[in-house]
Amino acid sequence: MAAAALLKEPLPALMCPPKRVPLSHGGTFVPRRRGGAEPLRGRRYAAAMATGAAMAGSERCRRARAAWEVSESEPEAEPEPRSSGAAPEGSPPAAAAVRPKRRRAAGQAEALRRERRRRKEREEMEKREAAAAWRLLRPERCLRLLEACVDPGFLEDPGSDIWIKALSSLQCKCSFEPQAIPCSITWRRNMPSIPSAPDDCMVKTEEEKEVLVLLEPADFLKRLYSLTQTFVDAPSGSQPDLNQVLPLASLEGSSTKSYSLAVVGLDAYRRNQEQGGWQALSLGKQSPRSQPGPELFMTQQEILEAQVVLQLWGNIGVQFLDTWQEFGEHVSALTKAIARRPYKSQLEMQLSFCTAGVAGRGLRVEKDGTGLWQVWKRQIQQFNRVSPATAAAIAEAYPSPRLLVQAYEECSTEDEKLLLLSNIPVKSDISGKDHRVGPDLSRRIYLFMVSTNPDLILDLTV
Repeated sequence: MAAAALLKEPLPALMCPPKRVPLSHGGTFVPRRRGGAEPLRGRRYAAAMATGAAMAGSERCRRARAAWEVSESEPEAEPEPRSSGAAPEGSPPAAAAVRPKRRRAAGQAEALRRERRRRKEREEMEKREAAAAWRLLRPERCLRLLEACVDPGFLEDPGSDIWIKALSSLQCKCSFEPQAIPCSITWRRNMPSIPSAPDDCMVKTEEEKEVLVLLEPADFLKRLYSLTQTFVDAPSGSQPDLNQVLPLASLEGSSTKSYSLAVVGLDAYRRNQEQGGWQALSLGKQSPRSQPGPELFMTQQEILEAQVVLQLWGNIGVQFLDTWQEFGEHVSALTKAIARRPYKSQLEMQLSFCTAGVAGRGLRVEKDGTGLWQVWKRQIQQFNRVSPATAAAIAEAYPSPRLLVQAYEECSTEDEKLLLLSNIPVKSDISGKDHRVGPDLSRRIYLFMVSTNPDLILDLTV
């Protein structure tokens, strides 16, 4: 109550200097009385001071509350969920968070580069090995890799020195080793493997399938006569017993071999036996041992028939030679053919068909049509037995297939169409004599141009 009474009583006049109150717009507020400079006193002064302070602090309080105050009646808002790429609190910036992905991408690129580098090195190594193997198979070097294995029984023949000397003149090796078949020659190829390291060099030995067997004339005739006796009385269509000529049933791997027989001096032997038999018969000194066997009475026709049987049923060829010199030439030629076989096989695989050389290249045709005449001439040259000069002569007379078809349409009869190209002259650069295309080639080209049968055979000689 005392406090309330004091508040109702007028306050004493205070002589206080006016207080400047800062305002929110930058100025100051000085409370004064209306119409005078006398400062306010008492309650009015307190009310004015309170009003100024409220006006000055209202804007700041509003900004502060908007920034920091949270109403107690509303709960605090939950933070928004971070995205998968957002960095957690206290982590480096976003750019640093992407850096591991960049490192992984860089590592994968480096692995791909290493794989490509290894693949390229492997391809280059394969190319070098293929080139080295191709160089070993060339004709000038292939004989050095081949080795002829000769049975020691050859040394008993009187003319062995002649053909061994011919074989030694080649660049191939020659060794004397016992063979499965007496008096036979086999071949083997010593192929050095392409070393992957300087010290890694191995030699791979491959047995060739060719086997050459030398038979004495008397032995050959006896074997051949035994063979003819087996299929004379045998039923038709039955397989003859080839073991009578060459016993191969007991040999291992005989089915993969290719056998050939060589007989030296058969005609001379038969003549000598006939002359000796007649002389013994005229002198009356013929004994049971000197009597000629039935094989000596075999005719040339019977020998040829037996050769056909050996060739068809056993794939066994027979070579008749007169002298040891011819036998040496035969062995040398067979050795060269065996040595060059891989080179020829590889050459056939690499080269494609091309009528104008071994380059295997096609003909280039420009946009303006340059080169079409060469293509047309090449197509004509693909016919059997057509020389480049003949193809050029036909292409000059009819520079395109369309012109040739038009010429056929202008013909009135079928015979005129067949003989349209027969009289075209051909200039030969080899013999120097001119000739004509001829009716056969003219007929084949006509049938090729107008026929609709894909299975039609153009060449009558096939």
